[in-house]
Amino acid sequence: MSVKAFQISKYPVTNEQYTRFVTATGHEPPEHWRGAETPLELRSHPVVYVNWYDACAYCQWLSKEQNMVVRLPSEAEWEKAARGSDARIYPWGDEFNSAYCNSYQTGVGTTSPVGMFKQGASVYECMDMAGNVWEWTQTVWGKSENPEFEYPYLSDDGRENMDTADKRVRVLRGGSFYDYLYDLRCAFRCRG
Repeated sequence: MSVKAFQISKYPVTNEQYTRFVTATGHEPPEHWRGAETPLELRSHPVVYVNWYDACAYCQWLSKEQNMVVRLPSEAEWEKAARGSDARIYPWGDEFNSAYCNSYQTGVGTTSPVGMFKQGASVYECMDMAGNVWEWTQTVWGKSENPEFEYPYLSDDGRENMDTADKRVRVLRGGSFYDYLYDLRCAFRCRG
């Protein structure tokens, strides 16, 4: 499948970046923060306990701040950034290595600072695309519980329509620190 050219952040959004958003907008902070600021020891960790609507609100704010369009990646864009053009199983290649990501096998047991696992970079130098935290995409999970809706991937079937403000489930990618190697594959999908 071909994907049009796009840009994607090298790192997941950190708590420090999200703090600036919360401070500027008065948006509700994640539940584990102490007030409107993240705990000092977690500033370089990826932000967690944000739902899809929070992630979209952050992108809208950042778009205004940067004077450019910032949005969540589509599921296809996310997978392309993680797998490269050679369809690798993990961002770094086809063999799992627990030293390359924050996963259950690594044993960290919580989030880690973004970019800590440098060997786990994708071919496009994107970090933490396997493990650490699940990452939101803009893509709708599907119109039904039938997984056949999802593939083959058709970008014009409505799944990428950001104007859809309904409560449909969205696709997450990447796995997290508590997930096993199967869930960390670039092709693995989760719904949230």
